Amino acid sequence: MPSRATRAYVVGLCAVGGLVSVLSLLKVDRPTDVVWFGLLVYLTERLKSRLGHNVLASLASVVAVATYPVIGMWGAPALLASALVRRHGLNFYKRGYNVAQNVICTFLGGAVYVALGGEVGPLAKESFPYLLVPISAAIVTWHATNVLLLAAVLRLDTGVSPRRSIGSNFGETFVSFIGYSYLGLLLAVLWLGQWGPIAGVLLVAPLLVARWAFAQYAAEQKAHQATLQALAQAIETKDLYTRGHGERVSRAARMLGAEMGWDGERLEAVAEAGLLHDVGKIGVPTRVLQKDGRLTEEEFDSIKLHPLHGVEVVGDIAFLEDARAGIMHHHERYDGTGYPSGLRGTDIPIFARVLSISDAFDCMTSVRSYRAARPVDEAIEELIRCRGTHFDPNLVDLFVPAVQRDGWQPAPVQQVPVTNKSSAYDHDDPVHPPQVEGSPEGTT
Repeated sequence: MPSRATRAYVVGLCAVGGLVSVLSLLKVDRPTDVVWFGLLVYLTERLKSRLGHNVLASLASVVAVATYPVIGMWGAPALLASALVRRHGLNFYKRGYNVAQNVICTFLGGAVYVALGGEVGPLAKESFPYLLVPISAAIVTWHATNVLLLAAVLRLDTGVSPRRSIGSNFGETFVSFIGYSYLGLLLAVLWLGQWGPIAGVLLVAPLLVARWAFAQYAAEQKAHQATLQALAQAIETKDLYTRGHGERVSRAARMLGAEMGWDGERLEAVAEAGLLHDVGKIGVPTRVLQKDGRLTEEEFDSIKLHPLHGVEVVGDIAFLEDARAGIMHHHERYDGTGYPSGLRGTDIPIFARVLSISDAFDCMTSVRSYRAARPVDEAIEELIRCRGTHFDPNLVDLFVPAVQRDGWQPAPVQQVPVTNKSSAYDHDDPVHPPQVEGSPEGTT
């Protein structure tokens, strides 16, 4: 069930969409065209393709754009036909939002088209290329409104910031959405010529091609996610104490990346690197990972090899290419005392510096066999104390305010006995570094 704020928002959108529809029906001169366009809207809604968890690629904008030269700014009621398409799992509020969104986007796009002098009715040769200015502005308005309305509902329902939701849901697809919407202009030209509503039949083939392309993209993304989840589960099978650690490091890395202004592919890449930063543990003996006591030098050396094992694991996975540097160097320290290469300062790849902070922060706020989870405030103090030694000070200065502003959901409390405190280790924790046999307490 959506939150109260989300329900109020959707009801408000439905009221606006209803008002726009009534006004348009009173103003439109060719109601039969609205009916024909409504049939096309129904068809395009049946051809929707899922691009992500929250986003369906609708081809309704193609029909909406076609209404502008044919009907003007009063074609929005045709988009009400999207309400006739039933989809499994959509409750009243989701269905209402989808319909109201289409109506409002279409009306605003039409208003911009008319305001910029877009012609309504039969188009002459002299109309081109000048008609491209109002039609382009209308297309951008349609999609920009769509993006903003979706970002607002996601903010209310999930708490995701608009910048983050826009980047993750539309960063790679917005230009494509703009491009295929120009099919609507082609449809309008045919419609106003000799073809009339029959022109819609000619649109079916390119719509099917567009749907196929989006379906292929969605299938590729689904395969990527399945690969990532399989690798993440393999890590957790080896190291039970860090269950869910990769997901939380990914979340923290995404938070820090967004603070740095990253979006789209770059933000997704650092999140993927966070999810798989410890994938090299697959190559570390289980007895070493789950050992409570002091490590031998050989055991600690095997721990220090896990970043190298990680690069070997993801080395042949093409879409993880950007994540490799982060996986390889996330245990380097800003002062040069880390491993595996002893890199210092900005010689450490930026992904690795992001993961170093994200990894340590989640470790400190999670339960370990030798201690309880530390409060978020204490973990923040530790990050600040270690800025310039363990961590990039500039990145710490970005991460800390982001956590204080947006909050942090730490790992759920697990039934892990806090035992053997003096001899336990954690290679991610700057406060409790690994204990090696023969070394003084608290050193490595």
